[in-house]
Amino acid sequence: MAWHVDFTSGVRADLVGLESDITEALTDLLITWLAEGPPQTSVRTIGGMDFYEATVADRYLLGYSVDDGRSRFVLLWLRHRPGG
Repeated sequence: MAWHVDFTSGVRADLVGLESDITEALTDLLITWLAEGPPQTSVRTIGGMDFYEATVADRYLLGYSVDDGRSRFVLLWLRHRPGG
């Protein structure tokens, strides 16, 4: 099964100007998720919406939401990881 990814305008802005090693790490992560689906551990709920975060290159947190029924995930933000 192939998964699909959507990007919010917020995450698109977060991706501008990233260092090449971060871009490469994020690309590798997304390629894996497109084949296997994103991990769904440590769910957090804000305003009735479930979301998850994954660490990218030990320095960033990638926020995303998952729609299992449609095999789709939405990237919400990319932020510096506290202490990272």
